[in-house]
Amino acid sequence: MALRKRPTSVHKRLLSYLLAPLFVLLVAGVAVDHHVIVSPIHSAFDHSLSRSALAIVARIHARPDGQLDVGLPSHPPPPLRAMPDEQFFYRVSLPDGTTIAGSPELPIAPDSQSPDGFSYTNITFRDQPFRLASYRTSETGDPLVVTVAETPARRDRAVHRLDVAFLINDTVQMAAVLIIALVGIRIALRPLQRLSRQIAGRPAVALNQLPTEDAPAEVLPLVESLNSLLGRVRDSVLSQQHFLANAAHQLRTPLTGLKAQLEVLTRETAGTPLQERITLLQGGVDRLAHTANQLLTLARAEPSAHRASHFTAVDLPHLIGEVIDSSLDRAIAHGIDLGADSEPVQVTGVYWLLHEVLNNLIDNAIRHTPAGGNITIRCGMENHRPFLEVDDSGVGIPPEEREKVRERFYRSARSTANGSDGCGLGLAIVDEVARVHGASLSILEGSSGRGARMRIDFPLVR
Repeated sequence: MALRKRPTSVHKRLLSYLLAPLFVLLVAGVAVDHHVIVSPIHSAFDHSLSRSALAIVARIHARPDGQLDVGLPSHPPPPLRAMPDEQFFYRVSLPDGTTIAGSPELPIAPDSQSPDGFSYTNITFRDQPFRLASYRTSETGDPLVVTVAETPARRDRAVHRLDVAFLINDTVQMAAVLIIALVGIRIALRPLQRLSRQIAGRPAVALNQLPTEDAPAEVLPLVESLNSLLGRVRDSVLSQQHFLANAAHQLRTPLTGLKAQLEVLTRETAGTPLQERITLLQGGVDRLAHTANQLLTLARAEPSAHRASHFTAVDLPHLIGEVIDSSLDRAIAHGIDLGADSEPVQVTGVYWLLHEVLNNLIDNAIRHTPAGGNITIRCGMENHRPFLEVDDSGVGIPPEEREKVRERFYRSARSTANGSDGCGLGLAIVDEVARVHGASLSILEGSSGRGARMRIDFPLVR
């Protein structure tokens, strides 16, 4: 069997639509911040490098023999650069490439014709990356090229620290925006959640319209469509109720008259050959009347046929007393002991439906309990749930048939064996009425070890 796809909530869909753009903005923001901060940082470090070149120029002086002297060793000591992992090289040379001081293998940056005389480039020197600056000057009287080079460790660390700072800052800002958006979404969806709770909390029989005052403009067409549908269903239910009332009257009146005429005819034909046929006809009319009543009861038990106003407080012991009074003569005629074991309890329901349910259960019990048996009707509270049950000592219902007997027009093996004239609608009516009341019907073994126990457990009392 194919698994049912779980629907995605509007809240999750909005969140998914927000996350992707926010992530793209975060990446773009970090990239832009990186691009913006790199140039100023490189400019600052290039300026520092140029100052090192100018410091070297300041140390150049002419000796008595006319040669130039630079007051620095070939490898400057660490104090010239504070970072221990940074390397620094310099070279003082003539324009023709002759090295006067420093590292002769250090290349010279191409002349960029800049106004300040500096030119910069990136090189690989001694298998390491370096930032190179060459300064062309003639301050000492002779044209010179002063070249300085340093590893970019410090500037890389500065860029990395700023990248991390910007990343943390942008992430915090995006998270704050996301949280604000989530709070806004949750607040904006409250009318939908209230509408969902109103619909979910409505009983199946409630067909009154949904309120539209607080419905958002986007949801208002849906609410109006639901109200229109509820109105059509309500009209259909009212039409069905009128039809059932008319049908009940039109069926019961002629059947009652027919039964009365057959009873008169039975007395008039007593002792004649027609009496047996009239008796059979009378039994058929009785079964027809019973089936018609059961069908009408089943139709009227549909959940859509009842409004919330039809549900009232029903005292179960009082209900049991009324049904026993109407069924006692029949039980005595069949030699059955009919009694009750009631505890004070009330349920919310439709009184005549519960009366019909109990009447059907007792009728079934009398039909399938042999003479000398007993039927006990109980009610009370168990695990905070009211219950109503009819317990008989009859033939019982096999476990494999306990689900089938709930079906309409299904007659169990015990009904066929006993020659019962039932129509197979009694337990279908009981099951339907139980669902109308939010209750459940259980078919169990009789408490005496034989027979059947029909139990209705009503909703939990809070």
